[in-house]
Amino acid sequence: MNTSFPLPALSFPNVLAHHVARNGTKVFLTELATGRKWTFSELDAWSNRLANGLYALGVAHGTHVGLLMGNCAEHLALFLALGKLGAVYVPVNTAARGELLRYYFAHASVRLVIADEELAPRLADVLIDLPELQDVVLAGRAGAGADLSSLTWARPVHDLAAMTASASDMPVQADIHCHTLLMLAYTSGTTGPSKASMLSHAAALSYGTGGIEAHGYRQSDVFYVCLPLFHVNALLTSTATALVSGASVVLAERFSASNFFDEIRACKATTTNLLGAMTNFLWSRPPQASDADNALRLVSMSPLPKFTPEFEKRFGLKAVTNYGLSDFGTVTSYPAGSPIEKLGSIGKPRSYFEARIIDENDMECAPDVIGEIALRTREPWRAATGYYKMPEATAAANRNQWFHTGDRAYRDADGYLWFVDRKKDCIRRRGENISAFEVEQVITSHPAVGSAAVFPVSTAEKDEEVGAAVALREGAVLTERELIEHCAQNMSYFMVPRYIQFMPELPTTMNQKIEKFKLKQAMEAALDTVWDRERAGIVLAR
Repeated sequence: MNTSFPLPALSFPNVLAHHVARNGTKVFLTELATGRKWTFSELDAWSNRLANGLYALGVAHGTHVGLLMGNCAEHLALFLALGKLGAVYVPVNTAARGELLRYYFAHASVRLVIADEELAPRLADVLIDLPELQDVVLAGRAGAGADLSSLTWARPVHDLAAMTASASDMPVQADIHCHTLLMLAYTSGTTGPSKASMLSHAAALSYGTGGIEAHGYRQSDVFYVCLPLFHVNALLTSTATALVSGASVVLAERFSASNFFDEIRACKATTTNLLGAMTNFLWSRPPQASDADNALRLVSMSPLPKFTPEFEKRFGLKAVTNYGLSDFGTVTSYPAGSPIEKLGSIGKPRSYFEARIIDENDMECAPDVIGEIALRTREPWRAATGYYKMPEATAAANRNQWFHTGDRAYRDADGYLWFVDRKKDCIRRRGENISAFEVEQVITSHPAVGSAAVFPVSTAEKDEEVGAAVALREGAVLTERELIEHCAQNMSYFMVPRYIQFMPELPTTMNQKIEKFKLKQAMEAALDTVWDRERAGIVLAR
């Protein structure tokens, strides 16, 4: 089957219609937890009903709709429905709560929010601070109706199942193009609040067309998706790639190292994606005789560990990697069959992207010289077009016709790029990008805290954890456990610091900037004695 789409044809309604017309009876989506399945044609009809139901609630071209939903078929069907309407999909991490949740929905100017029924209390806490929000839709589990009987919100609340049941499955009429704004993807705030990258239909689908080009994904592939759909990796690098390929998706609720290969075997998956420490978790499990008894042929890992050849042999697969960021897109790839001596690199740019290593004056660095990764597209609309409501940040990132990533790397003599580190003040923990700034804002909102510095702490597991150095106000008293409770009430669970160190004052430079590198070095050197949330036995609610 031809899955090559020219740029003007890159819209989700068009790509879905392409596969409905050519292979409509093929199962595209399977929900692993329930066994529910949808063919291309069935998913097309379902997303039409959702689009018509949302249109009846006032959702139209350009309407911003927030989603607070976990991994379920409804999430994916709603994403497609919003794409058909020309509305703007705003996915939010399901761990968000309190001030962070309010910020996301207020900043994104959402007109309507769709949420899992069990997350309704999170919405109730922030509704009063969202004047632009007019309607709420709640989704019950596995397509069941939501219980609205006890809700007394100052907003109309609708049941997703009832709304869908009464809607037409005829296509909606909307003017959708490759350049139509599809979604706002929130990226970690590093020098300020989280930014929302604006992705067109073409930019989102370019994750898929680029994946096919780099790694040869095909119609017979089965994509196992266990990362959260509210992240671009699961939604675009996996699911959109499967859609463009005419392949199939098996959707799991979450990643589980202990169940991973059992689920892979059960669904006969041929490809999946692993981020951060996920690879280490799988590698660290006791070897089993059945390890290579699976259908996987390609696994995308980010980053590729040094033990990649041994991992490939043990599990009977080939590993690949890519480099990208939600601020721009997926730009480089290290595909299967690449020279073994280049293992550890992030590969070379895909055909419609350019990548340079530049110095502080935006001049290109010589081979093997470390500089910043700068990117641009060869075709329009292939990448994110800027940050929503943040023209200054957009202009700062896009200088001299190049997007500045804030990531450092070097290019070798053969043109392969080698990632070094991040310039940004960002913590990468188990696949999640965490804004140090946002964690600091929550910590310093406690009345006992005078100042705080948050930074990544490297651990023996070769992952990053959140460390916080805190100076209390004069005369104030606060325990580590009390500070953790404050954090847990006002941020996503994965952002809550693991390590906390109270200090009389934080070291600063002459211009009063906190010297985080000193705090990081000191904490890592004394990690066995620093207060540790996990060692204290505190379990965070998700």
